[in-house]
Order: sequence, then C-alpha cells, then structure tokens
Amino acid sequence: MKRIFILLLLVVCITYSYAIDIKGKIVDKQDQPISYANVTLLSKNDSSYISGVVTDNDGNFKIEGTNACILKITCIGYADKIIGSISGNLGTIILSDNNYSLHEVVIRGQRPRTRIKNDALVTTIEGSSLSKAGTANDVLCKVPGIVKGNDGIEVIGKGTPLIYINGRLVRNKSELDQLSSSGIRDVEVVTTPGAKYDASVNSVVRIITIKPVGEGLSFDNRSVLGVNHYVHGLDELNLNYRYKGLDIFGMAEYENHRSRTINEILQDTYLSSHHRQSDLMHRYEHNKLYAGKFGINYMLSDKQSIGLVYNIFSTPIHNSSDIATTILKDEELYDSSSGYGTSKGENIQHILSGYYSGTFNKWSLDANIDMLLNHQNDNQSSVETSSLSGNRNVISTDSIHNHLYAGKIVAGHHLFKGDISFGTEISYVNRNDTYDNVENIINGSATKIKESNAALFAELTQKIGKTSTVLGLRYEHVDSRYYENDIKMEGQSRKYDNLFPSAMLSFPIGNINVRLSYSRKISRPAYSQLSSNIEYINRYTYQSGNPYLKPSYRDYASVVATYKWLTAMVDYSHVKDYIITSYSSYKNDSTIALLTKDNVSGYNSLSAMVAASPSFGIYHPSLMIALEKQFFNVDFCKEQKSLNNPVGIVRFNNDINLPFDSWLNADFSWRSAGDVENMHIKKSWQFDLGIYKAFMHDKLSIKFACTDLFKTACKKLTLYSDIRKIYMNKSLDTRNLELTIRFNFNAAKSKYKGTGAGDSEKGRL
Repeated sequence: MKRIFILLLLVVCITYSYAIDIKGKIVDKQDQPISYANVTLLSKNDSSYISGVVTDNDGNFKIEGTNACILKITCIGYADKIIGSISGNLGTIILSDNNYSLHEVVIRGQRPRTRIKNDALVTTIEGSSLSKAGTANDVLCKVPGIVKGNDGIEVIGKGTPLIYINGRLVRNKSELDQLSSSGIRDVEVVTTPGAKYDASVNSVVRIITIKPVGEGLSFDNRSVLGVNHYVHGLDELNLNYRYKGLDIFGMAEYENHRSRTINEILQDTYLSSHHRQSDLMHRYEHNKLYAGKFGINYMLSDKQSIGLVYNIFSTPIHNSSDIATTILKDEELYDSSSGYGTSKGENIQHILSGYYSGTFNKWSLDANIDMLLNHQNDNQSSVETSSLSGNRNVISTDSIHNHLYAGKIVAGHHLFKGDISFGTEISYVNRNDTYDNVENIINGSATKIKESNAALFAELTQKIGKTSTVLGLRYEHVDSRYYENDIKMEGQSRKYDNLFPSAMLSFPIGNINVRLSYSRKISRPAYSQLSSNIEYINRYTYQSGNPYLKPSYRDYASVVATYKWLTAMVDYSHVKDYIITSYSSYKNDSTIALLTKDNVSGYNSLSAMVAASPSFGIYHPSLMIALEKQFFNVDFCKEQKSLNNPVGIVRFNNDINLPFDSWLNADFSWRSAGDVENMHIKKSWQFDLGIYKAFMHDKLSIKFACTDLFKTACKKLTLYSDIRKIYMNKSLDTRNLELTIRFNFNAAKSKYKGTGAGDSEKGRL
C-alpha cells in the first residue's frame, strides 16, 4: 500500500510540473462573446484528442494542458481556429464567420468518444453517429455503462438512475422522448454520486444539450404512430418564446397506448403435501396520458436567473384480465377455477418547482423548491368460479394521496486548485393509503406515513496537474412515523441518523485515464412497500407491503479506465439488509400466496464492463460486454439455496451513414441465463432495426423503427421463496413498429436551470 501511495505521489508531482492552466475569451468580429464554443486540446505529435471544454455564457474557458499541445476552437457558424503555440493566458480570441452558404449538408459523424471527467463517464453525442439516433431514449440505450431494463434504462451494477436534463430532474419518461438526439451535446454517467446527491441515489445520468440559438417563437412537434398487437400513438407539442432575458415555455402531450400480456405461472408449494398450481392469465391494458407543462425563466443578469415551472400528468387506466387456474394436491386434482376482472382508475400528479441560480465573484448559489401532489385511485371488480370453493364476486377500492414538500440550497466557492460546495436539503412527505373490500374477504385498512428528511453535505474538489480528487460527506436525519387507522404504531415508526462518505481519485497512466471511487449509500423502501394494506389480486394471490421493512445499506468500490475508444469498469458492492420479493402463506392457508417484501442478509455483488466504439468510414459499430454476479443464498424449503450464477450481457450496435443525410441502425442485445436476487432468469435476446432521414437541414425528420423484430424478448424466470418455487413465463407485446415524424423551427429550448429538490422521495411515491 505504501508503494502504491508513493507511486501515485510521483505521478501527481510529474503531471503537476508540466501542467499549465490555459484560459482565454472567445468573441466574434463584433466583440460579442461566443458561448458554448468547443475548445479542444490536441497532441502536437499525432493530433489525438486529450481533453475539451466549452465556453461559458461570457465566452470564457479554462483548460489544463502542457506546452506539447495545440488548441482547436470550433463553433457552428464560425471558421475553425487552431492555435499551435499556447501559454497560460491567451487573452481574447476572435472567430471569423463562415462566408460560404450551405445547401445540403451530409454529416459523416464519428463514433462518440467516452472519457472520464470529474465524477462521470462523459460520452460526446454532438457530431457523432448517435446524434441521429432519434430521441434521448434511443441515445441512452447505446451509451457505455447503460443497458435496457424492465422499466427503462439501468446503469450496470447500479440499477435505475436519476436522469437530469441540463440540471433539471426528469420526472416522466416522456421527457426523454421529447428531446431529440440532435439536440444533445453530452451524456454523463455517474456511477458513484457524491455528497450533493441524496444517499439513496446509486447512479445518475446527466444529459447536456446544445446551446439553443435564436430568439422569438420556437416550435417542436413530434407525432408517433405504432403497432404492436394494437395500434397506438402519441402527439406532443413544445412551444418556446424567448426575448432577451425572458423565456416562456410550454408543452402539451397526448398518448393512447394499448398492450397485451400473456402470463403463465406454475407454483409449487411444499408442505406436508405437495400443491401445484398452474395459472394462465391474459391481461389487456388501455392507458392514456394527458400531460402539460408551463414555465417561465428570467435572466436577472448574465450571472443570475430565476424560474418557475408547473407540470401536470393525468393517466386514466382501464385494464381487464382473465385467468384460468388448476390446483393439484399430491398430483390429484384439488380445484379448478376461472375468473374475469376489470380495473379502472386514474393517476393525477401536479408538480410545482422554482429555482434561483447566481454567482457572486467566486461564490455560487443555487436554491430549489419543489411541491408535488399526487392522487391515485383504483377500482377493481372480478367474477370468479370454482369447482371446490363456489362462485363469488369481489369488489375493492384503493385510494392513495401523496404530498411532498422539499427545498435544497447549495453554495460553492473556488478553493485552491478546485472548489468546495456545501448545502442543506429538507423534505416532508405525507402519504395516505386507504383500501376497502366490499365483501370483507380482506379486511379494509387505512395507513398513513409521515416522513421528514433533513440533510447537510459538503464536497471538496481539487486538481493538481492532471490528477483530481473529490471528497464528500453527507449527514441525514430521517424521522418516519407510521399510522394505522390514525393510531401511531411505535414499532413501525423509526428515526435514522447516518453519515455517508464518498471519495474519488482520477489520474492518467500514460494514455490511460483511471478513476478510483468509494461511496456508502442507502436504499429506502418505496412507500407502497411499507404499507400493511393487503390487496386482493385473485383467489389464490394477495399482495401486501411490510411496515417492518428496513432500509438497506451499500458500500461501493469501483475502478473505471478509458483509452481512446475503449472503456472498462469494475464495480463491487457489499449490502446490508438487502430488499427482495418474497412469497409466504396467507394466514397459514397454503393455497393463498402473499406477495410482499423482506430484508435478507449476506448479499454482495460484482459487475464488470468493457465497451469499444471504433469508427470505419461510414460504419460506426459499438460493442459492450458486461458481467453481473451476485453472492447470495436464499432460504428455500428449510435449506440454503445458492443463487450465484453470473449474468452475461452483450450489446452490439451498428450505425451506418447512408447517402442524403440518412442513417441505418441495426442493434443486437443478448442476456444470458443467471441469478438475480432470489430468481433464476432464463436467457433472452433482441434485434432492433431502424432507419432515419432528415430534411430541410434537420427541421424535418422521419424515423421508422422495429423493436424486437423476431419477438424473442420474453421474460422467463424461477423464483425461490420460503416453501414456494414459482416459474413465470411472461409474454409481452415487445415487437413494435413505429413511425416518428418530427418538425421544428427556430429550435430554441428553455433556459430553466432548476435542479430540483426531494428527488429521491419523488421516486418512492
């Protein structure tokens, strides 16, 4: 260990002795600052990329380099400028206008380059083949370290991330589809979030857009027509008006989506006798989305801005299902039943957010407030027949009200060779959940959770030459109070006081950039998982939360390295009180399974990833190979069952630049069989195909895509829990044909700079 420390110290000293701070200001011929210009540092030997930054709103930039470098400055609408002899302060640099007119531009994009920058893996999208991928969702699925999950994207080894667009939290996945890939500059994947993020945040994806141009009115419309088993579609309109420091923006969206699911379930229950239950379920979903947004942003000065935005989401739901069930007891017919049910309800959500952002000399200040109101109601009705238990009708209602209030203040100051930031974040949640069953097959219940969270945090960033360090510490106090029928339950009410440290060290080894990191995190149960309400699913399956569920704590250690178009990552985590899905018998009735959540001990995991993104003329392939392995034993039939088989992941993306500004995308993904939590997952694979064509200098674009062309992305798994082994074969409408038409003019985007508050609590509602 001492030798490693001495070696790192020598590296730091050597890099510092040759490093210089290169800074300057970029303006046009009218002496107006040029913001968001690309400043790239290249090697004098082979012109290879070393690092890069963009200019701020005043045209200023600062980058660390050496005398053995050259500087290249590029910006749309201006001639490129190369400076061969660089020193500390370059002063004012004037860019000349491009004097030639553009007719049809054929973009020959290169593969995006992934590099280490501060706390993130940064992939440049602008000017690459991924700028023609379609939407932000399409881009994220192709970025190193990210894979498609069951409910969206996942960061390898870290699960579902928080996603930000220009510092603003994405609260609805439709926002990712609203953002065109051509408007994205960078995607930053943070695998070890620092102290300024809530301790429950295991990963973050930050999307940085290209600086908007033009004033006046802008317009962006996206229409999608798709076919899976049913025809579905959406239409979305974005409007923006900008004049000097004033920015007014709004959005309206309508979506009509239908889908079908076929679910085969085989359940073995081992008691004194062997019960085998087979279910065949068809589920039909018809969901609509009405969404709207209105906001205003005002630049008080070049260094200060305020803003307010209001979002509303309304999702009417109309689902139906039918199920046929057969139960064998010691291989003889015990019961057979069938049922038909409907579910009608609505989910309405209001979000009001405001911010202030400003800089004062060497100080910066960001303040955010958020208020969220959410109401969900679900009315279920089912008709069941049974050869053993007789026929019955079941009617139930479930009503949920969520209130969230949150605030966050972060102050920053330049310190030595870096910055120090510190702040506080508070949130308060009030959740009411009422469940009622008319026939009293399940007793009605009413639960309430009141939870407050107060946090203090500080983070120090320092650079010495090419070596950078980040040290962070976050303190959180949580007071959670649990009520049943308005009576506080002391056993389920708790208080937590925790410290969450984080550390990061980045440095070069030759042409390889390396980052070492450590962090301690917490995973809090969702509020629905803490409710003791028992919900009726069907005659043989109930569902409930667990008010005794404890949060789980994770210690992460990771190594990331990049070399040209190669990226590698290894991540290890140790988890205490890991949360898994479990099945038990309801009131000792072996025929009724109760689906809930439980804490388990002894869970560790290891993940590794290698990604390569070379470029060969018009052909831009990208290959990612990953491995996820857990170390976990589960209690099954009074014995310990090891579930340690690794899961292999392969993703092979192929982008081909065709003539006339068109692109062909052919993407293959494969996931091997392996163990995840207390489940054994069968292998699956998927092939996607798409073609993109732009017109009128990207003002109009058309994309035709087919997802899961061969319909192979089915989900098969076996779950082990207590005395039950459950096999599931879920067939979804994964094969989907979609035609997307997008039109825009004067493509200005909102300057809203709010970062949000209470982000982790929003994810638990």
